[in-house]
Amino acid sequence: MEKKLEILESRKRLDQTLSLPDLVNEGSIASLVKEKYMQSSIGMDDDSIGKIVEIRTKEVTNFLDMLRSASKQENNTSSSPSNSCKDWKVKQDTDQLRVMYREGPHGSPYHTLLAEGFANGPMDVCLCVSWESTLYRKWWPQYSVPTFKIVVSSRLQKVQIGEEIFLMRMKVPWPVSDREVVLHYFEIEYFKEDLLLILIKSVKYFLLSLFIDFIL
Repeated sequence: MEKKLEILESRKRLDQTLSLPDLVNEGSIASLVKEKYMQSSIGMDDDSIGKIVEIRTKEVTNFLDMLRSASKQENNTSSSPSNSCKDWKVKQDTDQLRVMYREGPHGSPYHTLLAEGFANGPMDVCLCVSWESTLYRKWWPQYSVPTFKIVVSSRLQKVQIGEEIFLMRMKVPWPVSDREVVLHYFEIEYFKEDLLLILIKSVKYFLLSLFIDFIL
């Protein structure tokens, strides 16, 4: 019971943080993303940084909208575009994990899945676990029946601190063959509220981009 109350309090604090102006206004989010890139030594000109900031800002904004829409209060009061889909439905809610899902836009065969978990540890430890992609197979849950495990997790390119491209290969239940995906990892901090956002998504046209880089 005590742990459940602690989790509810953590969720309440997260909801309050996500409603702050800095994380609602797209201009403020763009400033946070730009600061992230300006602090790094990625060696790009202002125009290139501007294009990347625009892309990352959209990704972070969409992610924050999804998190806000998962709270009961947001579902009841918000009229943002992210809530044009059906409301979230709770599939599982325990002391360790809450799993929610919702249907995509009308006519779409896709569903959105949201899993919330809690890590009992210092922020720096949690951050290091998250951004060390080569260690994913060390702590990611491994199942034998049915088979599901990460067999390869290797870094392909480090863009900057908190951003990299990596390869992940997973063994899944028979008769499906192993699955492989190239992922892009991006992390941004909002230390005013002890918030870390970590976005991981599949990379499109990675081989083409890599080929162009070699030519240049």
